[in-house]
Amino acid sequence: MTDTLESTTIDRIDSLLRERMYEDDLPGLSLAVTDGDDVVYARGYGSRDLASNAPATPETVYGIGSVSKSFAALATARLVDSGDLSYDDRVTDYLEVDIPDDVSIHHLLSHTAGYPSLAVSEALIARQLEVGESGVPLGSLADVYAHVEGAREEIAGEPGDRWMYCNTGYTLVGEVIAAVTGRSYTEYVTDDILEPLGMDRSTYDGDVFESFEDRMTPYFPEEEDDGGDADLEPAALPIREQSAAAGGLLAPVTDLANYLRLHINEGVAVDGDERQLVGEDALEACYGAYAETPSGPYGYGWRTREVAGRELIGHGGSIVVSTAYAGFAPEDGVGVALLANASPGYGLAELGKGVFAALVGEDPREVSFFARKRRLEELAGEYETYRGITEAKVQVEGGTLRLRVGGPIEEGSWTPLVPVDLEAGEFYAPTMAGNRQPVRFERDGDDLSLYVDRWRLHQQ
Repeated sequence: MTDTLESTTIDRIDSLLRERMYEDDLPGLSLAVTDGDDVVYARGYGSRDLASNAPATPETVYGIGSVSKSFAALATARLVDSGDLSYDDRVTDYLEVDIPDDVSIHHLLSHTAGYPSLAVSEALIARQLEVGESGVPLGSLADVYAHVEGAREEIAGEPGDRWMYCNTGYTLVGEVIAAVTGRSYTEYVTDDILEPLGMDRSTYDGDVFESFEDRMTPYFPEEEDDGGDADLEPAALPIREQSAAAGGLLAPVTDLANYLRLHINEGVAVDGDERQLVGEDALEACYGAYAETPSGPYGYGWRTREVAGRELIGHGGSIVVSTAYAGFAPEDGVGVALLANASPGYGLAELGKGVFAALVGEDPREVSFFARKRRLEELAGEYETYRGITEAKVQVEGGTLRLRVGGPIEEGSWTPLVPVDLEAGEFYAPTMAGNRQPVRFERDGDDLSLYVDRWRLHQQ
């Protein structure tokens, strides 16, 4: 493994990742960049475990969350390639589960089956983190089937009509694969995908994860105060036994680099046994544009985004205490894998896009997400009027700001600010009467003023 990137590119990548780790409270982060032949850059940043200050490395094993979905899609593609399955096959041809007969494997893989999220993964993760308990029986696959069957009234449309992200659909895909192969889903993926790709530090097994010395400690924000800050505390690792296909894989970035090379090389396993692991046509179907989403067209476990004028095919993942991104650009022949042992409050795909922008010679800070985030963070802070009689607090929340103005008479409540012209600092606050109260930020030298209603407040 050698670093073959130009020093300016490395500086841009390292600067971006270290800055975001500091700003977004990420204890540890690992990165691997690959081309079609080898890893060209790999680094660990921060700590995989805060108590011991053990460093994060390229070999640190993390939970990759929904990046696992592309493995389920690859497993399906192999069975399509061998003639054992068709993407258009009905799910009920393979499983004894009471869902509409016209739901196909294609619909499950592309999140177009008509089912909204049934929150199985969320419930199980919350249960293992001991932060929530819905009481819904989900202890076995039979329980999951009963949960799906009980949700028929929740179906929001005919198959193919709309896109709604549904983890449980991938659980059913995993069961179809098990039914066709006669092996459990995790056995099939381990034997027929992970091993041929040389992904020997990747596993679905919590005990195997614990046997690795170089593994992440998961972190979760224990308690959030009024200022929005939270203390990170070690947490349990959610093991996705009932939803392995949807988000259960544990892996290091170096193994994901092997995986991305398979896609860069159109189905050829470069590491491992150097063979065509899946046919090009069946694999190419995974990158299709079957549904439009706010973040780009969705295929089978992959989403296509435009970054720096290029196509970047990838997928993010989160199990709350570990976040992930894996993506590749076919025309540039480059892949990026990022893993962290906490959540930065946004999808790690945004960091992946920044790294990719640096790889193709662009300034990652000019990627729209980071430019917007930087501007919002610039406006956030504490403000006060003349002599400090009235105070205000501005916080970043989601993709915008929220504002609270208070003084000696009343504390005030939080109000969302809707951007009108972000660069110009122009927003409005919706009122209970349905009006739009103008809110404006103006800079004059070192002074940043906030104008709202009768007030002019100065950032402190």
